[in-house]
Amino acid sequence: MTSRLLLSAGLLACLWALPLLDGAWLGPAAGYLGGGKALAEEAKKRPPRRKTRRVPTAKATTYKLLERAQLMIDPESVPREEGEAAPKAPGTPEEAVELLEEFLDDESLNDYERALVWNTLAYAYYTLEDIPKTIDAYHQVMDQGAINLALELASLRAIFQLYYAQEDYYKSMEYMDEWTEVNGQEDPDIEYMRATAFYQLEDPDKALELALKTERLAGEQGREMKENWLYLQVVLYNEREDKEKVLSLLERIVERFTKKHYWTHLAGLYSEKGWDDKALSAYHMAYAQDFLDKESEIVALSQRLISQDNPYEASQVLARGLADGVVEENEKNVRLLATAYTMAKETQDAIAAWRKATEYAEDGEIFYRLGQALSGEERHDEAVTAYRAALDKGDLEEKEGDVRFWLGISLMQQQEWEEAVQMFLRASELDEDNADQSFRYRNYIAQEIKRLETEAKIKQDTGRPPPRWRL
Repeated sequence: MTSRLLLSAGLLACLWALPLLDGAWLGPAAGYLGGGKALAEEAKKRPPRRKTRRVPTAKATTYKLLERAQLMIDPESVPREEGEAAPKAPGTPEEAVELLEEFLDDESLNDYERALVWNTLAYAYYTLEDIPKTIDAYHQVMDQGAINLALELASLRAIFQLYYAQEDYYKSMEYMDEWTEVNGQEDPDIEYMRATAFYQLEDPDKALELALKTERLAGEQGREMKENWLYLQVVLYNEREDKEKVLSLLERIVERFTKKHYWTHLAGLYSEKGWDDKALSAYHMAYAQDFLDKESEIVALSQRLISQDNPYEASQVLARGLADGVVEENEKNVRLLATAYTMAKETQDAIAAWRKATEYAEDGEIFYRLGQALSGEERHDEAVTAYRAALDKGDLEEKEGDVRFWLGISLMQQQEWEEAVQMFLRASELDEDNADQSFRYRNYIAQEIKRLETEAKIKQDTGRPPPRWRL
């Protein structure tokens, strides 16, 4: 994933929502129209001991009209008690625009009231997706003779966000500068947005300078670093291929913010450095939080666990993936599950998995592995059946000698001496590595037959018929 794609997927999605989205910028009317909290938050960002502005008082009739317009624009934005239904809109956003534009002709309105009307019009235009008129309305707010500081800052913020959304980054930054001047203090949120603007303008060096400034300002103002502030640094250092910085930042991020791509990116960096244990831990943390939701991810994690001597955990991860339907039940995946169970010495589960895998087998190897699991449990009757199926299925390549050798072992346990000897002889012909063992087992069978024949003769002397043993 490229860093620019990461920005598109992560950073831009994290930009704070335009303030006008929740109808917040309605000045004093917000006490009952729903914007008081947002204006209070804007006021908190002001440096202390600024002079209070004198603004005219808005009339109750003005507040009432603004409330009615607000209901027309977005009934959901009007505050109400929990569980209370949204009030019915007395009109449409288009009708709200007509009402407000007509109200502007009222010569009794003072400057502050006009600012409130234009502010509400901006919200209506935005709702109607008329961005040029929205921007113009916010300019009209600021052009009035007397408005309070919070409304001016809110209008400036709306303007630079709107220009940003229109990809007019230079114009946006002009109003960021004006916002900072009016506010009297730099703000980390603004510097972060300015940094992303320079990134979009393909000036990553300036973007990084501002991203680091964002962190410095946050520290000076006692504010915690936000997720997207840190992640912008990840993107920018990633473009520089400064993997040490990226790794350090990701380790900071995952301590507070947990997302799939943070863990997988971190795991990938650990792998590149050869830190396999850390990489596995990062992948497993992603799995534990249900971030790994693709078959390829579950299978890859299982394979990593097996390769790092944790086959039991691998079997649990894969079994869950199969049970949940995330991992497809096919030869490759069931075979991997059976291998994990086998390595973990979970024999009964391994046998069940190998047996299931035979349903998809295209050659004899899986039957061979089933036979080995069965013979390990002394289930030689079933093992013989599995080994015979392996030979019938064929395509064993260099393993046919091993299959015949182990089939000989299971036949020997069943006292099927003649066929066992034939299997050992054939195993020796196919693979010299089996020759010595096969020879010893043939000698053992010969001795065992002699012993049994001797016992049979003794029994015959007692009147019992001896069994017939032959090579």
